[in-house]
Amino acid sequence: MKHETPPVIAGAVIRQGGRTCLHRLTNTTPVLIHVCSGNKVVVIRDTPLLLTAGEFGLLPDHQPMTMENIPKAPQNYEARILPIPRPLFEETYARLAFITPPRTALPVKAFDLPDEAVALFDFCCSPESLAKLPTPVATVRLMELITWFALSGAVLGVQGNPLLQHRLRQMIEADPSRNWTLGHAARSFNMSEATLRRKLAAENTSFTETLSDTRMTRALALLQTTTLPIAHVAQEVGYDSPSQFSARFKERFGINPREVRGDLGIFERIGTEVEQIRRDAVSA
Repeated sequence: MKHETPPVIAGAVIRQGGRTCLHRLTNTTPVLIHVCSGNKVVVIRDTPLLLTAGEFGLLPDHQPMTMENIPKAPQNYEARILPIPRPLFEETYARLAFITPPRTALPVKAFDLPDEAVALFDFCCSPESLAKLPTPVATVRLMELITWFALSGAVLGVQGNPLLQHRLRQMIEADPSRNWTLGHAARSFNMSEATLRRKLAAENTSFTETLSDTRMTRALALLQTTTLPIAHVAQEVGYDSPSQFSARFKERFGINPREVRGDLGIFERIGTEVEQIRRDAVSA
């Protein structure tokens, strides 16, 4: 029997050999995360969250974050991520009268997820698993997973009216290799170029800045979750010149694309630094 296409959910594995600290990262979709090895520090509005190996968390959408991925010898940093559209969180919470989403969107930890919830996370991380299900069943599975996280303390904060730059970022992220122009974007929003430029300026950004940042953020994700050659990653985000792409990437993140995948030689100095971050996170 034919059925509708289930929600497009793409779980991924982030692997990193070297320690990196990345600033002003913005998810366009809420993300469930499981740190498999190493440690992850996420900071939003000066509020830090430390996730150690084996722990689960929830990262909000449209909030600038500082993220630090810290390998722990002899393994790389590794985490599984599962982006889930915000409407599914909101629909789930609406059905659970005892859950009140916090007014401030911050990264949160899920405490003591039961084995059944962990198995469901594993299932949902596989796009093949969800694709085999009718749309209503796949949706229910995702909402069940959101419920397990909520029962474990990981509830997504309330989002106000989305900024125009967030809507623009989502549009670009759907096709980052396109030859985007201000005119394309303005027509998509049914406004003039001057109006779009003025509205973005009121949000302290510009079309060019948002386009570049969205592309670099997508490139970072591809470097962390795939083994694609850097030249291929450059093309995926709209750069024909790998050297130009690498220069722009380093300008944005402070490291070369090759450094994202890391050098195992830096592990020896990490242990004591992790403990310091743990103390800082607890005392903050």
